[in-house]
Parts: sequence; C-alpha cells; structure tokens
Amino acid sequence: MRVFCLILILLPFCFQQKILAQSGLTEQTFRDLSPEARRRSVFDWSLEALDSAAFIKGYEAWLPIAQAEKDVRTSWLLRYEYFQRRQQLRLTPDAVGNLLKELEASATAAGMDVEQLVAHHYLIFHHHDIGKIRHEQLYAAILHEYEQLEALGFEKFKDYNIARMLFHLGRFLYRTEDFGKALPVLLNAERLVEPEPKGRQTLIFILNHIQSIHQQHQNYPKGIEYAKKILQCAKNCAEVQSTQIKFCPTWQGIASIDIASMLIKQGQFAEGEQYATEGYKLVRVSDPTDPFALQAEYDALQVLISSKLELRKLDKAAALLHRVDEINAILDYKMIVPEYFKHARFYQSYAQYYELKGDYAAAMRYTNRAKPLQDSLARRNDARKLEKIQQRLDAERYSGKLHLVEKERQLQQSLRNVVLLALLLVIGAAIVNFRRLRAKLNLSVVELDVTRTALTAFTQMLKERSEAVDALQLKMEQLTGQGERNEHLEKLSRSTILTNEHWAQFRGLFEKVYPDFIATQKALYPHLTQAELRYLVLEKLDLGTHEMANMLGVSDGTIRQTRMRLRRKTNP
Repeated sequence: MRVFCLILILLPFCFQQKILAQSGLTEQTFRDLSPEARRRSVFDWSLEALDSAAFIKGYEAWLPIAQAEKDVRTSWLLRYEYFQRRQQLRLTPDAVGNLLKELEASATAAGMDVEQLVAHHYLIFHHHDIGKIRHEQLYAAILHEYEQLEALGFEKFKDYNIARMLFHLGRFLYRTEDFGKALPVLLNAERLVEPEPKGRQTLIFILNHIQSIHQQHQNYPKGIEYAKKILQCAKNCAEVQSTQIKFCPTWQGIASIDIASMLIKQGQFAEGEQYATEGYKLVRVSDPTDPFALQAEYDALQVLISSKLELRKLDKAAALLHRVDEINAILDYKMIVPEYFKHARFYQSYAQYYELKGDYAAAMRYTNRAKPLQDSLARRNDARKLEKIQQRLDAERYSGKLHLVEKERQLQQSLRNVVLLALLLVIGAAIVNFRRLRAKLNLSVVELDVTRTALTAFTQMLKERSEAVDALQLKMEQLTGQGERNEHLEKLSRSTILTNEHWAQFRGLFEKVYPDFIATQKALYPHLTQAELRYLVLEKLDLGTHEMANMLGVSDGTIRQTRMRLRRKTNP
C-alpha cells in the first residue's frame, strides 16, 4: 500500500519530467538558456500534439521559470499558447476575453508591437463573436489592422501564423462580399502560409476563398487554377494527423466538383463530367446516418447530373436523380432538409431530363415547380445583395468617421506640436536675448567701471596739475619778491589746465559715467553758457572752488561769481 501511495505521489513529477523530456530540455537547462533561445524552444515545442493534461503540465513547469528570469517575451508566448488551447481547456468567453486583454496590455507595456497586434487581432474577433462590437466596428478594425500589419512587415508575424491571421481578415471581408479588399489580403495569406503539412488546412481554406472570388467574378480559368491547387494540396495527405485523414479526401471531392462546375459553365461538358465523377466518388456517402455527408453528396449530385444531361447520358442521369430522391427521403426522415432553394436546380434537372425523353408534360410539371423557387431565390439574392451593400456602406461610413476623428486628432496633435515648438522657439529666443542682454550689461558694467576709473584718473591728473600750478605760482611769487622772474613759469601759470582738447576728452569720459547729466541740465536750463556747464560738471565731481579755478585757469572769485549766476538762473 505504501509503495502504491508513493507511486501516486511521484507520478505527477515523473509526468512533468516526461513532458519536458519531449522538448529535450530539463527545467535547469530551460532556466540556463538565453531569453531568445528559451523563446525558440517554446515555438519548437509541439504543443498542438499534446493532450490538455500534458500541455498544462509543461505550461506549469516553464511559465514560473520564465517569470522568475523576468523573461517577458517567453512568459507572454506561453500565455498565448494557453489561449490557443482555449477550446481543449474549455475556457469560458469571459476567461478568453480577460486573457486576451491581459496579453494585449502586457505586450503594450513591454513595447512589443508585434505581440500587441497579435493579441488585439484575436480580441476584436472575440468581441465581435460575443456581440460586444458591431459589424461595422469590426470592419473598420480589420482595415486598420491590415494597415498596421503592412507597416510593421508581415514577415515579423510568421511565428504567430500570420497566414491564419490574414485568413481571418480576408474571410470576414469575403463574407461582407467586399471582394476587392478581400482578395489582396487572401493572396498575401497564400504567400505566407506555413509549409506543409503543418499549414495544409489553412492553405486549403485560403485557396478556396480565392477560388470563390474568381468564380464570383466569372473568371473561370483563374478559379479552376485555384481549385486545382486545392486538389493537389488535398491529395498529399500522407503526413497529416489522424484528425485530417477525412479532411483531405473531402476537399479532393469538393475541389473536383468545383472544377467540374466551372468547366460545365464554359461548355466543356466531357472534361467536366470526368471531374464531377471523380469528385462524386470521394464525397459519396457510405454511412447513411451522417446527415452532413448526405448534404455534401446532395450538392455534388447537382453538378454531376448537369454534366450527364448535357452529354445526353440519360440512363446515368436517371440513376443519379433517383439517388437524389433517396437522399431527400433519408433527410426528411431525420427531419433535416437541405437548403430550400437547392431543390430548384434539381427540378430544372428533372425538367431537362423529361424534355430529352420527350415527356413534355412531366417536363412542364417540374418547370412549374422550379419557377417559384427560382423567383423566390432571385428575390432572396437581391435582398441579400442589398443587405451586404448596406453593411459595406455602414462599415465604410463608420470607418470614414473613425478616419476623420483620427485626422482631427492628428491635426490637434500637430497644432499642439506647432504651438509647443513656437513656444520653445520663443523661450529659446528669449533665453538667447536674455544672455545677450546680460552679456551686454556685463560689458557695459565693465566699460562703466573702466570709464569711471579713467575719469577718476583724469580728474586726479587735473588735481595734480592744479597742485603743480599752485606750487609754481608760489615759486613765482617767491622769485618776484627776490626781484627775479622766470618767464617760463609766468607763461605756465597763465595757461589753462582744462583746455578745449582736455575738455573734449574729459566730457567724453564724464558722459559715459553720467550719460544723462549734461543733456538734463541743458533741457532744464537752456541758456547755460559753456563756462557754467563746465562748472556744473566739475561740481558733480565734488571738486572744491580752488580746484575748479585751477582746472579752468580762472581765479577763485570767477568760480564764485559763476556759482552765484547759476543760483539766480536755477532759482529765479
């Protein structure tokens, strides 16, 4: 009993190790890989070949390692693979929606544009399936997504089965009967589909939609070309999984019948009969209890019977028409009726058969049966076409509104950018101007300091010369008292210290230090003389009466008289 319990305890661990062994990796090896190698190992791991229990064991073994290593891309990929198993894992619609939102949000936060778009792709289709977004909203989202895929580059999405993603987009546009937009999407899907055998099923679906578009446009040679591609693809089923063993022969039959139908519409009845016969053999039901297989045989019989009648093989046509009656009887018994309007074509075939047999009454009877069905079918087709046109118009209108909103948003963003740029330019210009003014001010301050120093030095020089004059006059007086007189000293004592040349130099320095002083005095007292103006300038420098007199080469009394005249002028 203990041994049995131990086995039960160790079984999950052993099972998990077996799953890891399938990938050739142990948990430690997986942990030691680089993020990119770890991610590639998940892609290379044949997850679709595992049952749900085996997948969950591997998933639970690897996800914690990727999260512990902060390997965002591998963690995202494992969660994405979990989503891909949603049907086998029986996830609820709410669980699927929440998982996709989480995948989109985490990819956006990590700056993973490819993964973000992959998650968004499945999310919009999921929202449409559960009725959260309308037909026109999905239409606009699909067009926008296709533009994004083109902008990023289809090749970047190969790891996420870009062909299947494009098929989803193209199939929706096809069902909307927007064939012009659907065709380029599906052609890109055909170009990018995964190699066989892995991508065979997706490829057949893609080729079938492209073929149908060409048939809708009555481009039968191109339609036959694609039907033959399907036929060739479906014939090579040696390596497919067991679930696809029935899938491939069925599509061989469908492709053969489609080729036959297009050949017959081009008048190539003999060749059409060959394809129709081969196709019918592949779809003919051996199990009468399978209603879906019976309906497939029912559709194939329409094409085969048409070819037999055109070739006047009435006996074979009669046997096939009898088979139609048998199928109808079985389906009626099972309470399953083929599409109502499909009977119209068989009624036409019956009418053609009896007409060829010469039984015109029977032929007319079946013609009368077919006529109301044909009229009703025509009305239904017209109504469906109008509905599809209205859907496209609504979708295009909605897409146009979104485009206008986006354009307006971009315009507002551009205006904000322009305003911000203008503001930055103004601020930049203000900063440059401020720095220029500050530099100019600094230069002015330096120049002013230099000028002040020069003015002070010049004034000091004049003071020193005044003192020298005083000394010379004293010396001259001493010589005069002794009866001696020096002619040069007498000439120097009579000379003015502040000559016109000195005054010009002195005034230039003074106006740099006191730029508005002289102009202000002239404005206040327009009748000032040059002597009075010079007095005011020297007074501004706080010079004494005697210093002024010496500088100007006049007596102290002259300075005092000038001062008195100024007081009378300034204080009348």
